[in-house]
Amino acid sequence: MPRSYFYEIYRAFKEDRYEDGLNSASRYRTYVTAAAFRKIYNSIVKPLEHIAAGRFTDPIPIAAGLARLDVIIEYQKNRGLLQQDLAEGIKAALAEIRQDVVRRNLQSAKKEAEALKLALDAVLAYQIVGGRRREEEEEWL
Repeated sequence: MPRSYFYEIYRAFKEDRYEDGLNSASRYRTYVTAAAFRKIYNSIVKPLEHIAAGRFTDPIPIAAGLARLDVIIEYQKNRGLLQQDLAEGIKAALAEIRQDVVRRNLQSAKKEAEALKLALDAVLAYQIVGGRRREEEEEWL
């Protein structure tokens, strides 16, 4: 499966290439409404923060929750609320995290969870909120 551009943003953060990740996020183009993105964002961020903090002993409920998120993202993509590139990138990152949680590789899972949250935050800030603001400014001019 070819990786998405969003996945490359996530990967840059995961590999501690923060400048590359931020630059890629600032160039990323997505056509997702802020409301649709926030709905997905809010569903994803809470489990990611839980994993990043290392606050779990049993990996099965965490892995099941991450699998549930995969289904939700696919559903939103099929409804046209999430662009395919963004959906596939998020799902690929979640699959990596889920595998490391099941394998009890806590350090990798924490790093991946932090990287995915940072990638989502960057896209939200640079594109979804920032893009809407740019559009409003262009309309005003």
